[in-house]
Amino acid sequence: MQTAYQIKAAESLEQLENEELTWNSEKIQSDECTHIYYGGKELKSRIRIYWKVKIWDEEGKESDWSDIAFFEMGLLKVEDWSSKWINPEKEIDSNIQYPASYLRKEFCLDKAVKKARLYITSCGVYEAWINGKRVGDQVLTPGATNYDKRLQYQTYDVTELIDLKQNVLGVILGDGWFRGRVGNYGWRNIYGTGLLLLAQLEIELLDGETITIVTDENWKTTKEGPIRLSDLQDGENYDARYDIEGWNKSNFKDAYWDKVNVGSYKYDILIGSNSVPIREKESFNPIILRTPDGNTVLDFGQNLSGYVKFRVSGKGGSTVTLVHGETLDQNGNFTIEHLNNTSRPKERPLKQEINYTLRGKELEEFKPHFTVHGFRYVLVKNWTEEVKAENFEAVAIYSDMMETGEFECSNNMINKLVKNTLWSEKSNFIDVPTDCPQRERAGWTGDAQVFARTGSTLMNTATFFTKWMKDVAIQQHSNGMICNISPSVGVEKDKAMKFVEGSAGWGDAAVIIPWTMWKVYGDKRILEEQWDSMKAWVDYEANCAKKTHWSRIFKKNPYRKYTWDTKFHWGEWAEPASKDFKGENVGKQVVFSVPEVATAYFAYSSGLLAECAEALGKKDEAERYRALSKNAKCAYIYNFTNNGDIGSSRQCLYVRPVALGLLPKEKMKPAIDKLSKLVEENNYNIGTGFLSTPFICKVLCDFGHIETAYKLVEQTSHPSWLYPITKGATTIWEHWDGVNEENVPRESLNHYSYGAIVGWFFQYVAGIDIDEKSTGYKTFVIAPRPGGTLTSASAKYISLYGEIKSSWEINNNKFSMKVQIPPNTSAKIILPCEDISKVLLIRPSEVNNGFYIYEENVCIDVCSGIYEFICERSEISGMKGEKNN
Repeated sequence: MQTAYQIKAAESLEQLENEELTWNSEKIQSDECTHIYYGGKELKSRIRIYWKVKIWDEEGKESDWSDIAFFEMGLLKVEDWSSKWINPEKEIDSNIQYPASYLRKEFCLDKAVKKARLYITSCGVYEAWINGKRVGDQVLTPGATNYDKRLQYQTYDVTELIDLKQNVLGVILGDGWFRGRVGNYGWRNIYGTGLLLLAQLEIELLDGETITIVTDENWKTTKEGPIRLSDLQDGENYDARYDIEGWNKSNFKDAYWDKVNVGSYKYDILIGSNSVPIREKESFNPIILRTPDGNTVLDFGQNLSGYVKFRVSGKGGSTVTLVHGETLDQNGNFTIEHLNNTSRPKERPLKQEINYTLRGKELEEFKPHFTVHGFRYVLVKNWTEEVKAENFEAVAIYSDMMETGEFECSNNMINKLVKNTLWSEKSNFIDVPTDCPQRERAGWTGDAQVFARTGSTLMNTATFFTKWMKDVAIQQHSNGMICNISPSVGVEKDKAMKFVEGSAGWGDAAVIIPWTMWKVYGDKRILEEQWDSMKAWVDYEANCAKKTHWSRIFKKNPYRKYTWDTKFHWGEWAEPASKDFKGENVGKQVVFSVPEVATAYFAYSSGLLAECAEALGKKDEAERYRALSKNAKCAYIYNFTNNGDIGSSRQCLYVRPVALGLLPKEKMKPAIDKLSKLVEENNYNIGTGFLSTPFICKVLCDFGHIETAYKLVEQTSHPSWLYPITKGATTIWEHWDGVNEENVPRESLNHYSYGAIVGWFFQYVAGIDIDEKSTGYKTFVIAPRPGGTLTSASAKYISLYGEIKSSWEINNNKFSMKVQIPPNTSAKIILPCEDISKVLLIRPSEVNNGFYIYEENVCIDVCSGIYEFICERSEISGMKGEKNN
């Protein structure tokens, strides 16, 4: 175990070697090895800091110095920008979708280069080139933000791309999120009508001189390039006859190109990109289908977000078309009709098309530039030759987060469910957490908050969600209301949609996600940075609760000012119908609100806020919000239960108050006993919607109904998690009946929310979970709960400290278990056994601490290492103890 550390930092490798330091932490007595704040001299624009670290262990042994790492600052002040915003378009008609703009600037160097940095952003999306070589490997830059409030710029080290003598900096601009189609309604021009570019190339020569190439009125531009249309939703039209050979290289004749206009846009909204880069990732090859209607369709075998690379040859002027979709219809034919549902305007249908016009070369290769599609199947139209599988390749596009979670068990359908969930996360995490990668592509806050913990288990989302929460906060209304979607997709254009903003369970993402990031990764900075937004949202809830709905003014309610019964709320959402619930009625929800859900989340978020305030040392505010939460809980119990007892056929009405800690402790087990009975009576079919689905198996296990939870998870009839697997799903569906028994699809088939169950596989089946009193897996629990038909399970989670592993197997009447604890951490291992004498420690041969009984189960506290245990099969208890709430 680490007991101390020391960090040294300097502005160059030579200075670090010569002890000319900007920071020397000296020896710090601490076991902390993550989230150590830089404590040296003030960091200024462009500065690079090299650093190294060493540690001491519990015996006082000193390590060698680590390998040297570095970080580099971007442009921190408005004054650092000498570039001008430039506009490549002469005339702009907001009703026209224009071709992409090509821009170029030629310059000459007569001295050797030491280093070069390109700082670049756009209103639109860009690709940058220097001397014919692509700058970086990111796509869809500068990413998705509220462009009028926060605009990311990227920094590239382009030293190796700069030549002596003639050089060219070239850029292509497409519509992107700035003015392309976004959201379910397909609106355009959300943030503006004219594309803009801002670029600054700073070149430091070996003699110390700095040359800066800026965007200004001297750049040249044309729209006569091959990208005739580029849109995230519509797709891309590319006419290879317009190819401009050598446009991004020197000595190109650009006399016929136009001069750009100097545009006008804000500099004070520019932020250095601290998001996860969007990149090309996995690739897939298709099989070729001949559908009953006579069409040719490519099946790539995986629903994903991305695009297709292809090769084609044929007569110049011929146009081939690819149409991208998720599924085949009930007749086995290609379709996207389920994505163009009744809420999508008929005049703005979802297209997802690539139209490629051939130049007439022997073999032409193409991949899209500024579009991305949600698809598994591709309809091939007007192909100029025989369609061959080897000429097509689907490429997945998503934010390049590290995969951190793996799970496998003896039920292959569950394994497929885990894989499908990962693919829905990949498909929808493209700079913002979207609800689906084809139809809406919108950052719905509620969808993200229910999935945040599971998503953060499967992939490292710390940077991703930190960036997105800033998007959410900057869009927050002055009264504290959180928008349902962030960044904006033009909801403000629809008067009706304004009435549904600020929904409980959705706006609560402002509190729940920062809290989740803190618990998972242990970094309090997100609480500090989001505090004002978190507090403003809970204060908004409190102010809403002070108002009473007109239909309830005369109803007795001693907790009236803590009962949120006004405004529209989405409610449980996508909940299957039951005896006491006939389905969503948005009109009714607008008129009468959904006070049960609203009051529950008011109580929950104010409690989480109190916990965050305590962590930040805000004791007075912690007390205030703790009291607010307590009163809101009383309001919930008074208004929506019978003194803590529940009588309903809706599963969510039992899950929610227990999962969110709203009921008195003595009322929780009776509630879950009833829930278990309801699930059994419902043939172990799921009955919850978005908000409660992540919790249902957890609360069942916490109160002794492990077999009910397993039967619920292993159910294959509709509605259930495994029903989509029987229909060949490769991602998670938006609705439990995304494809019905007659194979008719509805709405999105790539929507991660219901995949939140995968968190239960890690935390309960494999048993890896954060210690409730700790954060970031510094200390954690491994407490597997075997059950159902499973005979084995294993999971791996890559924490910031290293790999945590837990695997178990039941064989020959014995339960064997193996765990791995990473360095500088400790864990409580709780075995599913009640009798210490029936537990055998196989590896290591002895430990410092012995076994003891914890909540009726055998337990042992361990530090880093690998441990193996065996329990007699007859002694497997399935965890008798109830989880503290």
